[in-house]
Order: sequence, then C-alpha cells, then structure tokens
Amino acid sequence: MSATFLLRGMLIGMFVALPVGPLGLLSLQRTINKGWKVGFVSGVGAAASDLIYSSIAILGVSFIDEFLEKHMNFIDSSVGILFLIIGTSIIFNAIKDKKAKNDVVKGEEKKEENKEENMIYPFASNFLMGLSNPITLLVFLAIFTKLGIEVNVEEIFKNIAFVISIFSGSSLLWLCITNLVKNFDTKKIDGILYVDETIGAIIIIFGIVSILKGIS
Repeated sequence: MSATFLLRGMLIGMFVALPVGPLGLLSLQRTINKGWKVGFVSGVGAAASDLIYSSIAILGVSFIDEFLEKHMNFIDSSVGILFLIIGTSIIFNAIKDKKAKNDVVKGEEKKEENKEENMIYPFASNFLMGLSNPITLLVFLAIFTKLGIEVNVEEIFKNIAFVISIFSGSSLLWLCITNLVKNFDTKKIDGILYVDETIGAIIIIFGIVSILKGIS
C-alpha cells in the first residue's frame, strides 16, 4: 500500500465533498448562520455517509446494485421530497428571522448556549440525508472505474485505509471551507437572509429535479 494510493483516496474524498449539492449547500448555510463548528460537523456528517457508500463500492456488493436498479424511481422521488422539505424549511426560517428582528446580542448569547446541543443534530441530519441518497454509491463506482482503481476485496486492511483516506479528504476539505467562511464577518453582509433564501431555493430545485427523474 503506497502513499500515492492513499493520496488518491483523499483527493476522491475532496472531490465528492465539493459543496455543489444539497448537503453541501446546507452545510454552508449552517456555517454562515451558526458558525464554522456547526458547518464543519455538518460536512463531517455528509462525509460519514460517503464513508459508508465508498465501503460498499469497494466491497462490490452486487445485490445493492440490483436493489438500486429496481427501486431507483422510488429513491429519486423520496430524496426529492426530502430536499423539498429542507429547502422550504430554510426559506420559511429565513423569512421568520427577517420579520422577528430580535436583539442581535441576545440572539448571539442564545446561539452560544445551544451550540453544544446543536452539534449532534447537524451531524446526524446530514449523515441520514446522505444515506437516503444511494446515488452516491453510483458516483463512487463511476470514479473508481474512471480512475482505474483496482481494489482486492481480500485486502481488508488496505481497503479500510483507503476508505479512511476518502473520509479524511472530505473532512479536510470541510475544515478548510468552514474556516474560510469564518474569516468573513457574515453579520455585516447586507441581505444575509437572502443567502439563506437562495440556498433554500437551490435545494428545492434539486428536489424538483429528483422528483421528475423519479416519475419519468
């Protein structure tokens, strides 16, 4: 097992973790509103679901492929509905916060008090939402095939190290992204609530597209 092999795993993890999908956008939204720690934990939650699917892809479990092929329409529709709910919730919360106009200091103190309690939900919600989207498995299979990565199922320790390198790459990327966002004073950004609404709308679009795929 070479260092290059593990480096490729980290690069794959970083590529899959790029915040261009619903979970990535949700993690960014949480970073902006609740701080880099909550955003990072959200990203790690998504990375943990990627760890599960990358493990399945490496093991090459055939019945998983058959299940996805038979139930892909249902899966697409279910994931789409889930993203519609999430996107709509983000938009309504943004509008609610905009109308509330609570005292800024009081809001910050409340957020600080609940920070530890809120760490579990961001991780668990992104992890479960990631698991609800088995298309990620197909992404890993496509990447492994495209890069010509050969994995021997019998090499257990090598496979475990490769999966961990993928997870490490995803987590490292989110650590960099959330710390980068942290350097911006989001409280002074005009129209910050419109960022929430934009992210919510994009997630809704992802949901609609997924539903259309499911019923087509």
